[in-house]
Amino acid sequence: MLKKLKNKLKLADNRGSSFVLVIVSATFLSILVSALLMGTLLAYKLRFYKLNSLNNFYSVEKAMDEIYAGIGAATNEHLYSAYTTTAEIVVYYKDGQYNNLTEDEANDLFKQFFMQGIKSDKTFSNMPTLIETLKGYITDPDVSLACDNLRIVFKDKEGREKYIKYVAGKNGKVTGVASANTIDENNIEEITFRNIGVKRTITLSSTDSASGAMAPGTYVQTITTDLVLKKPEYNVSFDMAGANSDSLYNYALLADMGLQVSGTAADTEVNIKGNIYTASDYYNKDYNGKTDTKVTNEYSRTVETKWGSTDESAYSGIFVQGDRANLTLNSDIIVNSGSLAAFDGAEINLSGRTSLLSELWTDNIIIGGDEGGQIKAAANAYVYDDTELNAEKSELTFTRGTYFGYSYTADDVRSINLLRTSGNLATGFKLKSHFSDSAIIVNGKNSTLDLSSLESLYIAGKSYIEFSKIAANTITDEKERKNFGLTKDSDYAFTALNDYSTGQSLDVKSNQLIFLTQWDLYDNTEVVDENGYTHVTLKFPKTFSNDVQINKLYTDFVKQLTSNNYIVEAIKETVSGHDYYYLYIQDGDNNKDGVNDAEEFVEKYYDLLNTGIDETKKKLYNVANYENFEVKLLLPSKDGDVDGSKIKTSGAVTAQNSDNSLFVKASADTSLQVDTALKNATGSKTFSVLLGNKGITENNNTFADIKKNSEALGDQTTLSKEEKVSNQINYMYINMKDHLSVVDKKDDTDTDVSAWEVAGYTKNGSTYTYAPIKGSDGKNLDTFDYNYSLTPLTKYVDYDKIFSKNLSINKVEPETNAVVIINANDVTLKSTAADGALQGIVICGGNVTFDKSVKSFRGMIISGAKIICNSSVDISADASFTATVLEECSKSDVEDLSLITREILKNYVKVDDKNNSEVSGSSLSDISYSDILAFQNWKKNVE
Repeated sequence: MLKKLKNKLKLADNRGSSFVLVIVSATFLSILVSALLMGTLLAYKLRFYKLNSLNNFYSVEKAMDEIYAGIGAATNEHLYSAYTTTAEIVVYYKDGQYNNLTEDEANDLFKQFFMQGIKSDKTFSNMPTLIETLKGYITDPDVSLACDNLRIVFKDKEGREKYIKYVAGKNGKVTGVASANTIDENNIEEITFRNIGVKRTITLSSTDSASGAMAPGTYVQTITTDLVLKKPEYNVSFDMAGANSDSLYNYALLADMGLQVSGTAADTEVNIKGNIYTASDYYNKDYNGKTDTKVTNEYSRTVETKWGSTDESAYSGIFVQGDRANLTLNSDIIVNSGSLAAFDGAEINLSGRTSLLSELWTDNIIIGGDEGGQIKAAANAYVYDDTELNAEKSELTFTRGTYFGYSYTADDVRSINLLRTSGNLATGFKLKSHFSDSAIIVNGKNSTLDLSSLESLYIAGKSYIEFSKIAANTITDEKERKNFGLTKDSDYAFTALNDYSTGQSLDVKSNQLIFLTQWDLYDNTEVVDENGYTHVTLKFPKTFSNDVQINKLYTDFVKQLTSNNYIVEAIKETVSGHDYYYLYIQDGDNNKDGVNDAEEFVEKYYDLLNTGIDETKKKLYNVANYENFEVKLLLPSKDGDVDGSKIKTSGAVTAQNSDNSLFVKASADTSLQVDTALKNATGSKTFSVLLGNKGITENNNTFADIKKNSEALGDQTTLSKEEKVSNQINYMYINMKDHLSVVDKKDDTDTDVSAWEVAGYTKNGSTYTYAPIKGSDGKNLDTFDYNYSLTPLTKYVDYDKIFSKNLSINKVEPETNAVVIINANDVTLKSTAADGALQGIVICGGNVTFDKSVKSFRGMIISGAKIICNSSVDISADASFTATVLEECSKSDVEDLSLITREILKNYVKVDDKNNSEVSGSSLSDISYSDILAFQNWKKNVE
């Protein structure tokens, strides 16, 4: 039975089974292909998500690394600044002598300077600035800064914290709100940038999310961390070998005829780190006529000298010329007995070296020549004479600090006696100069004067029209030229005329506003008075006759004739072939809040200029030759309003409305407390060095003594507070010019020598007085006999020995590889090093010129004439290095090397061995910011 069943199965038809098998196989294959396709799609989808995730992660991590590196780079800069600051003061003053810091003391200072430098840097201590800085570090445009919880936290050595937190204000304006916590601000141990965040956002569409692996939407990945900056735990090495030093060693340059930088033929970038003493070459140099006080051979040379007849001579002090010239000064102290001048598009940048501010003592600040000169300063500026923006498109900006234009006298204190007696002064004088009566004047159109960041602005002087010095080329009559003592080459002649004050302390185009260029001369009215003034009578221009507003302006100055013509008395002056007429305004008080007549007229003029009808304005503009004279004036203000609380002047102040129109603020409306402002300015770190740096209490006492000594001039009971401050600053400036210190110096009898005595004033009882030289007719001559102020160079250098021996020494000190150059004449510095480096000490009687082979110089240069830079060079003072070179010279068996300490530098004292210290720290170049800057609380997140 079973066998039959098997046979039947063998005989059955199997054609339907094959068809089913085909269908099943095809179905299976389709499912397999679909699975493979889906798997591939999922693989690509996952790869897409992975790539985006990785990109997101690496982008935000990279951004955080960029922030870390950016802060680290700034940290390195502060490390270097703290190191150089400490290196400069490893030699310090105590108990009447100079000593060396120990290695531990130097490192304690280094660490304190470093932390204070970071804390004082607005980049990292001001919240809005910090945020902009951090954003600037991020290079990926898809990554943004997350700062909602950002804080800047300062921790002192006791562990107490004070913070500034981020607050988002209206219209996206960022502010920082500080906590009220009390910490030791001078002993910061740690600075934390807490909750710095970066984020990158990715958006998935429905197509991207087809697999369902991730839902459509926006995904954000963030990294948040704290960046902690700690006070360095390591010590760095300071070369403590050296000599008992002097403040002289902190000076990179000392030049009795100034510093000259030229960038007319090629790019000239000159960077100077260190203090500077520079003086002008055309006045106050009578000491060069005496053998024992002579500092230069320039005066005895037979070659033609310039003596103020050209810009680089007239404005020498610090003179930078050419649109390819750039001078950067990182100098705590600049004593510039001449002009700080940028000509023909040159640029000057000025700031401190060991702190943010420099102390600038100068006669003038001038921007002149062709258009485009710029001066930018972070400084407490003490300006004896005018600040002038004479070139078109001039820019003068103070980024921080104070400004004291403190001279209020109109006496001419130039001394040209030496030039005359030595035969180096032409008969017609050939002299350009400023003198006294400090003001700020904008004469160049399209210029910018930005004083908005100043803490205080004091201008004691008023702008003036310089009648006392007329252009020689305006005198064409040969007989008249001889009467003035003029030769055919003379540029200037001096007259008996007094200079005329315009009544303004801050003045725009002062040499035009009171010109009366369109008035008609009334026939036969010229009269020369006993003082040499040419008086004339002028008629109102016909276009003015029926203008009530203009007639009202001139009410105090006009008379009405029977013919209905209005006339005015004026002074005539001819300049460059053109006749100019000035209103004759007696400079006296008119019982209006102490405002004088000249200032009151200026106020009325500006009021009419800004509020009068269009036709009247047009006439005034034409009279003043004021067309298209656009300027930008930014003055110190409180909350953006020029209310006068940060300003004090003796005359009217030209200011600017928001629509760029000009207006006048009367001197009575400026309310700064000048003596308080001066006291605040002298609280800076750099000024404490000038006071002796002996601590706050002793420095305050020293400052009080200076104030008391300055009040020994004349009858103080008749002087205003502002005049007393001016006397005080002038007293300090005389000391600065004489011995690089604001305090009195002791003479051989160990008694203080008053600056008034230094300047040639005579002591009568308890006060000092000064009288000008009298001529045979009993009248004052044009000059004062300021045969004084033995330049500080003669305080430190025995030039008599240099000149008497006609020295010409050029040696290399082997231990320091420093050049030692002593020369009675000119010196040209050259370098044979591959990197153009040169270091050493240079003392000469003539010019010092840098050859283009010198790319950097470290040490000190003392020149009796000028220091000239016609190519790019970096110049740096290093007190410790200079002291070390001198110490090695003093031990040298080479006579030419030891001569500098034996005979040339006065009162050099060899260092006591006990003041030397062992060098035990690392080199600064071995230190990385990664040693002190670290990540903490690193958090990653995907939302």
